[in-house]
Amino acid sequence: MQVISLKLNRNIYFITALAFTIFIGGTFMLHVVPPAATNKIANGLLADFVVTFPVLYYFIIVRPLKKSAKSILLVVSICCFVAYVILPQHQKDYILQVRKLTALAELGFIIYALTKLKKINHSYKIHQSVMADPIYNLRSAMADVLGESLAIKVLAAELAVLRYGLLFWRKEKSTLKKSIDFSTHKEAGYVAIWCILIVAMMVELVAVHLLLMKWSNLAANIVTILSAYGSIIIIADLSAIVKRNILINKHQLVLRTGLRWRTVTTPENVLSIKKIVYDHPAEDGLFMGGVFKKSGNLLIMFKEPVQVDKLYGAGKKYTSILMNIDDFDAFAKHF
Repeated sequence: MQVISLKLNRNIYFITALAFTIFIGGTFMLHVVPPAATNKIANGLLADFVVTFPVLYYFIIVRPLKKSAKSILLVVSICCFVAYVILPQHQKDYILQVRKLTALAELGFIIYALTKLKKINHSYKIHQSVMADPIYNLRSAMADVLGESLAIKVLAAELAVLRYGLLFWRKEKSTLKKSIDFSTHKEAGYVAIWCILIVAMMVELVAVHLLLMKWSNLAANIVTILSAYGSIIIIADLSAIVKRNILINKHQLVLRTGLRWRTVTTPENVLSIKKIVYDHPAEDGLFMGGVFKKSGNLLIMFKEPVQVDKLYGAGKKYTSILMNIDDFDAFAKHF
C-alpha cells in the first residue's frame, strides 16, 4: 500500500512539474522571443497544450495508476482554456475547432450521466440510510455508478462547494440520530481571520481588475470571474466549518473540519485523547486536520487506523488526528 502511495505522489509531482514547465515556461518564451518567431513558438505551445500534455497525462497518471480515461476530457478542457487565454488570436481560432470536438465528447458524457440519474439516486439513498451526509454520499453515489475518476471527484466536490458557497444560509440537518455536536472554529478565531481575508481579497480583486483593464479587458474579466469563484470557495469553507461539527453518539463518532475532510469511526476505537497547548510536530500516521491545517488543540489516537476522506483526492488511513475543538472537557467525558 505504501509503494502505491509513493508511486502516486511521484507521478503527481512529475505531472505538476511538467505542467509548470509547459504552461509557465512556454508563456515566458512567448513574450521574450523576437516578434518574427512568435507565431512559430505559439504553434508549438498550441501543440503542447492540446496534444503533448494530455498524452503525457495519460502515460503518467491514467495508465500506470489505472485511473479512468474520462479524466482526460477535463484535462483537455483546462488546457484549451489556458491556451485560449495566453495564445495570440491566430492560434485561438484553432483552439475553438478543438473545443468543438471535445465539447461533443463532453456532451456525450453528460447525456450518459443523465441516463444514470436513477441509479445515482438509488445509490445515494443507500449511503444516506447508513450515514446522512449528503456531500460525501453524493460523491460516493456518483463514483458507484459513473466510476472512480478524477472528473467525477472534481464534479462532486464542485457541487458541494456551490451548495455551501451559494446556499450558505441554509440550516444543516443532523448527520447522526441522537448525537451531540461540538464546534471546531470558535477557539481558533477562524471567523475573525476569515473576515480579514475576504476584505483583503475584495480590495485586491478591484485593484487587479482595474490594472488588467489597461492591458486586456478579456484578461481582466477572466481574472475577475476566477476571483469571484475563489470567493465562493472561501465562503463555502467558512459555512461548512461553522455547520459541520464533530458528532458523537453511542455507536458512531464523526470527525471533520468543514468540507475539507471527514472520518467516521466508533467511540470504542478511540485509544486516547489529549489536549494540545503547543505546536505539535508532524509524524508518521498523524493527520493534520486543524482549521489552520497544521495546528490544533485536540489529538486523538486510535486503536485501529481510520480512513480520512478528503473532498478532493483519495482517502488515506491514519492512526491519529490533530484537529480543533471548542469544548475539550465536554468532549473528553464521552471516553
